[in-house]
Amino acid sequence: MKNSNKHFLLIHGAWEGAWSWKETTAYLENSGHTVDAIDLPGHGDDKTPTSEINLALYVNRVKEELNKIAGQVILVGHSFAGFVISQVTEEVPERIEKLVYVASAMPYEGKTAVEIFEEDEESEFLENLIFSEDKSTATMTRETIKEVIFTGATDAQIDAVLPNLVIQATAPFFEKVITTDENFGSVPKAYIETTLDRVISLKAQRHGQKMLGIDEVITLTYGHVPLETAPKQLADALHKVVSSGNTVLA
Repeated sequence: MKNSNKHFLLIHGAWEGAWSWKETTAYLENSGHTVDAIDLPGHGDDKTPTSEINLALYVNRVKEELNKIAGQVILVGHSFAGFVISQVTEEVPERIEKLVYVASAMPYEGKTAVEIFEEDEESEFLENLIFSEDKSTATMTRETIKEVIFTGATDAQIDAVLPNLVIQATAPFFEKVITTDENFGSVPKAYIETTLDRVISLKAQRHGQKMLGIDEVITLTYGHVPLETAPKQLADALHKVVSSGNTVLA
Protein backbone atom coordinates (compact mmCIF):
# COMPACT_ATOMS: atom_id res chain seq x y z
CA MET A 1 0.00 0.00 0.00
CA LYS A 2 3.07 2.21 0.15
CA ASN A 3 2.91 5.07 -2.40
CA SER A 4 -0.87 4.75 -2.63
CA ASN A 5 -1.72 6.56 0.60
CA LYS A 6 -3.61 9.78 -0.06
CA HIS A 7 -4.99 12.80 1.77
CA PHE A 8 -8.79 12.78 1.60
CA LEU A 9 -10.95 15.82 2.31
CA LEU A 10 -14.55 14.67 2.82
CA ILE A 11 -17.47 17.07 2.32
CA HIS A 12 -20.92 16.14 3.62
CA GLY A 13 -24.25 16.74 1.93
CA ALA A 14 -27.32 18.73 2.93
CA TRP A 15 -28.68 18.45 6.50
CA GLU A 16 -25.61 16.50 7.65
CA GLY A 17 -22.18 17.32 9.05
CA ALA A 18 -18.65 15.99 9.37
CA TRP A 19 -20.05 13.44 11.84
CA SER A 20 -21.64 11.53 8.96
CA TRP A 21 -18.19 10.51 7.71
CA LYS A 22 -17.00 9.11 11.06
CA GLU A 23 -17.04 5.41 10.21
CA THR A 24 -15.88 5.86 6.63
CA THR A 25 -13.01 7.97 7.95
CA ALA A 26 -11.96 5.22 10.36
CA TYR A 27 -11.88 2.62 7.58
CA LEU A 28 -9.88 4.91 5.29
CA GLU A 29 -7.39 5.68 8.05
CA ASN A 30 -7.02 1.96 8.73
CA SER A 31 -6.00 1.65 5.07
CA GLY A 32 -3.21 4.15 5.69
CA HIS A 33 -4.80 7.30 4.30
CA THR A 34 -4.93 10.74 5.89
CA VAL A 35 -8.51 11.94 6.21
CA ASP A 36 -10.17 15.22 7.12
CA ALA A 37 -13.94 15.80 7.28
CA ILE A 38 -15.31 19.28 7.97
CA ASP A 39 -18.58 20.93 8.92
CA LEU A 40 -19.93 23.29 6.31
CA PRO A 41 -21.41 26.55 7.63
CA GLY A 42 -24.63 25.90 9.54
CA HIS A 43 -23.91 22.19 9.92
CA GLY A 44 -22.55 20.05 12.72
CA ASP A 45 -20.85 22.23 15.30
CA ASP A 46 -20.88 25.32 13.05
CA LYS A 47 -23.65 27.67 14.16
CA THR A 48 -23.81 30.01 11.17
CA PRO A 49 -27.45 31.18 10.86
CA THR A 50 -29.35 29.65 7.96
CA SER A 51 -30.20 33.15 6.73
CA GLU A 52 -26.51 33.77 5.99
CA ILE A 53 -25.83 30.55 4.12
CA ASN A 54 -25.21 30.41 0.39
CA LEU A 55 -23.09 28.34 -1.97
CA ALA A 56 -20.13 30.74 -1.79
CA LEU A 57 -20.00 30.35 1.99
CA TYR A 58 -19.82 26.57 1.63
CA VAL A 59 -17.12 26.88 -1.03
CA ASN A 60 -15.02 29.29 1.02
CA ARG A 61 -15.13 26.95 4.01
CA VAL A 62 -13.66 24.15 1.90
CA LYS A 63 -11.00 26.47 0.52
CA GLU A 64 -10.09 27.56 4.06
CA GLU A 65 -9.50 23.92 4.94
CA LEU A 66 -7.41 23.37 1.82
CA ASN A 67 -5.18 26.24 2.92
CA LYS A 68 -4.32 24.24 6.05
CA ILE A 69 -3.22 21.20 4.05
CA ALA A 70 0.13 20.81 2.32
CA GLY A 71 -0.08 19.37 -1.17
CA GLN A 72 -3.01 18.10 -3.14
CA VAL A 73 -6.07 16.26 -1.83
CA ILE A 74 -8.63 13.77 -3.00
CA LEU A 75 -11.73 15.96 -2.68
CA VAL A 76 -14.88 13.92 -2.02
CA GLY A 77 -18.42 15.25 -2.04
CA HIS A 78 -21.63 13.46 -1.09
CA SER A 79 -25.04 14.40 -2.52
CA PHE A 80 -25.42 18.21 -2.83
CA ALA A 81 -21.73 18.59 -1.98
CA GLY A 82 -21.16 17.59 -5.60
CA PHE A 83 -22.01 21.21 -6.41
CA VAL A 84 -19.73 22.51 -3.65
CA ILE A 85 -16.66 20.52 -4.64
CA SER A 86 -17.19 21.36 -8.32
CA GLN A 87 -17.08 25.11 -7.58
CA VAL A 88 -14.05 24.64 -5.31
CA THR A 89 -12.25 22.79 -8.10
CA GLU A 90 -13.09 25.50 -10.61
CA GLU A 91 -11.51 28.09 -8.30
CA VAL A 92 -8.43 26.17 -7.07
CA PRO A 93 -7.86 23.24 -9.47
CA GLU A 94 -4.18 23.05 -8.57
CA ARG A 95 -5.09 21.88 -5.05
CA ILE A 96 -7.16 18.89 -6.19
CA GLU A 97 -5.53 15.61 -7.20
CA LYS A 98 -8.86 13.97 -7.98
CA LEU A 99 -12.51 14.85 -7.55
CA VAL A 100 -14.79 12.06 -6.30
CA TYR A 101 -18.57 12.30 -6.34
CA VAL A 102 -20.56 10.00 -4.04
CA ALA A 103 -24.26 9.67 -4.98
CA SER A 104 -23.97 13.27 -6.07
CA ALA A 105 -25.88 15.80 -8.05
CA MET A 106 -23.39 17.42 -10.42
CA PRO A 107 -23.51 20.78 -12.19
CA TYR A 108 -23.79 20.80 -15.97
CA GLU A 109 -25.26 23.17 -18.56
CA GLY A 110 -25.51 25.88 -15.91
CA LYS A 111 -28.34 24.09 -14.12
CA THR A 112 -29.01 24.52 -10.41
CA ALA A 113 -29.34 21.55 -8.07
CA VAL A 114 -33.10 22.08 -7.93
CA GLU A 115 -33.28 21.92 -11.71
CA ILE A 116 -31.26 18.70 -11.72
CA PHE A 117 -33.66 17.13 -9.22
CA GLU A 118 -36.74 18.45 -11.03
CA GLU A 119 -35.59 16.74 -14.22
CA ASP A 120 -35.06 13.42 -12.42
CA GLU A 121 -38.46 11.80 -12.86
CA GLU A 122 -37.53 8.87 -10.62
CA SER A 123 -36.38 11.02 -7.69
CA GLU A 124 -38.57 11.12 -4.57
CA PHE A 125 -36.60 13.97 -3.02
CA LEU A 126 -38.27 17.31 -3.73
CA GLU A 127 -41.81 16.00 -3.29
CA ASN A 128 -41.01 14.91 0.26
CA LEU A 129 -39.36 18.10 1.52
CA ILE A 130 -41.16 20.31 4.05
CA PHE A 131 -40.39 23.94 3.25
CA SER A 132 -40.69 26.87 5.62
CA GLU A 133 -43.31 29.47 4.75
CA ASP A 134 -40.76 31.66 2.95
CA LYS A 135 -39.10 28.61 1.32
CA SER A 136 -35.73 29.60 2.82
CA THR A 137 -35.28 26.35 4.76
CA ALA A 138 -36.38 22.74 4.47
CA THR A 139 -36.85 19.76 6.76
CA MET A 140 -38.12 16.20 6.39
CA THR A 141 -40.24 13.73 8.32
CA ARG A 142 -38.69 10.74 10.06
CA GLU A 143 -40.34 8.48 7.50
CA THR A 144 -38.76 10.38 4.60
CA ILE A 145 -35.37 10.31 6.28
CA LYS A 146 -35.57 6.55 6.83
CA GLU A 147 -37.21 5.43 3.59
CA VAL A 148 -36.04 7.97 0.99
CA ILE A 149 -32.78 9.48 2.25
CA PHE A 150 -31.24 6.76 4.43
CA THR A 151 -32.65 3.84 2.46
CA GLY A 152 -31.55 0.60 4.09
CA ALA A 153 -30.83 2.13 7.50
CA THR A 154 -32.08 0.46 10.65
CA ASP A 155 -34.35 2.22 13.15
CA ALA A 156 -31.39 2.39 15.53
CA GLN A 157 -29.29 4.13 12.89
CA ILE A 158 -32.08 6.63 12.20
CA ASP A 159 -32.51 7.32 15.92
CA ALA A 160 -28.78 8.03 16.15
CA VAL A 161 -28.78 10.31 13.11
CA LEU A 162 -31.91 12.39 13.76
CA PRO A 163 -30.52 14.59 16.59
CA ASN A 164 -27.58 15.58 14.39
CA LEU A 165 -29.51 16.69 11.32
CA VAL A 166 -29.90 20.45 10.93
CA ILE A 167 -32.51 22.63 9.30
CA GLN A 168 -31.21 23.06 5.77
CA ALA A 169 -30.89 26.46 4.11
CA THR A 170 -32.29 26.20 0.59
CA ALA A 171 -30.46 29.13 -1.05
CA PRO A 172 -27.52 26.96 -2.25
CA PHE A 173 -29.95 24.67 -4.09
CA PHE A 174 -30.93 27.53 -6.38
CA GLU A 175 -27.42 28.73 -7.25
CA LYS A 176 -25.44 27.88 -10.35
CA VAL A 177 -21.93 26.52 -10.69
CA ILE A 178 -20.22 27.63 -13.89
CA THR A 179 -17.14 25.63 -14.79
CA THR A 180 -14.42 25.92 -17.42
CA ASP A 181 -12.41 23.30 -19.28
CA GLU A 182 -9.10 24.85 -18.24
CA ASN A 183 -9.87 24.72 -14.50
CA PHE A 184 -12.60 22.24 -13.53
CA GLY A 185 -12.09 20.24 -16.71
CA SER A 186 -8.40 19.69 -16.02
CA VAL A 187 -8.92 17.69 -12.80
CA PRO A 188 -9.44 13.88 -12.93
CA LYS A 189 -12.86 12.76 -11.71
CA ALA A 190 -14.51 9.58 -10.46
CA TYR A 191 -18.05 8.72 -9.42
CA ILE A 192 -19.34 6.27 -6.81
CA GLU A 193 -22.91 5.51 -7.84
CA THR A 194 -25.68 4.04 -5.69
CA THR A 195 -28.16 1.72 -7.39
CA LEU A 196 -30.89 1.86 -4.70
CA ASP A 197 -30.89 5.66 -4.51
CA ARG A 198 -34.30 7.33 -4.15
CA VAL A 199 -32.90 10.87 -3.91
CA ILE A 200 -31.02 10.99 -7.19
CA SER A 201 -31.89 8.03 -9.37
CA LEU A 202 -29.26 5.80 -10.92
CA LYS A 203 -30.44 7.01 -14.33
CA ALA A 204 -29.84 10.63 -13.29
CA GLN A 205 -26.48 9.77 -11.74
CA ARG A 206 -25.36 8.17 -14.99
CA HIS A 207 -26.65 11.07 -17.05
CA GLY A 208 -24.55 13.41 -14.90
CA GLN A 209 -21.52 11.17 -15.37
CA LYS A 210 -22.02 11.34 -19.13
CA MET A 211 -22.43 15.12 -19.12
CA LEU A 212 -19.16 15.57 -17.23
CA GLY A 213 -17.33 12.89 -19.18
CA ILE A 214 -16.69 10.72 -16.12
CA ASP A 215 -15.77 7.16 -17.06
CA GLU A 216 -14.17 6.04 -13.80
CA VAL A 217 -17.14 4.66 -11.90
CA ILE A 218 -17.67 2.33 -8.95
CA THR A 219 -21.12 0.89 -8.33
CA LEU A 220 -22.51 0.27 -4.85
CA THR A 221 -25.79 -1.58 -4.35
CA TYR A 222 -26.95 0.72 -1.55
CA GLY A 223 -29.16 3.74 -1.05
CA HIS A 224 -28.29 7.44 -1.07
CA VAL A 225 -26.17 7.58 2.11
CA PRO A 226 -23.59 4.75 2.00
CA LEU A 227 -21.39 6.75 4.37
CA GLU A 228 -23.94 5.82 7.04
CA THR A 229 -25.42 2.54 5.80
CA ALA A 230 -22.31 0.97 4.22
CA PRO A 231 -19.23 2.86 5.46
CA LYS A 232 -16.78 0.00 4.93
CA GLN A 233 -17.96 -0.59 1.39
CA LEU A 234 -17.73 3.13 0.67
CA ALA A 235 -14.24 3.33 2.16
CA ASP A 236 -13.20 0.35 0.03
CA ALA A 237 -14.61 2.12 -3.03
CA LEU A 238 -12.75 5.34 -2.22
CA HIS A 239 -9.54 3.39 -1.74
CA LYS A 240 -10.02 1.70 -5.12
CA VAL A 241 -10.67 5.06 -6.77
CA VAL A 242 -7.19 6.22 -5.82
CA SER A 243 -5.42 2.92 -6.47
CA SER A 244 -7.09 1.30 -9.48
CA GLY A 245 -9.59 1.76 -12.28
CA ASN A 246 -13.23 0.89 -12.77
CA THR A 247 -14.71 -1.65 -10.35
CA VAL A 248 -18.13 -2.92 -9.42
CA LEU A 249 -18.77 -3.66 -5.74
CA ALA A 250 -21.74 -5.59 -4.39
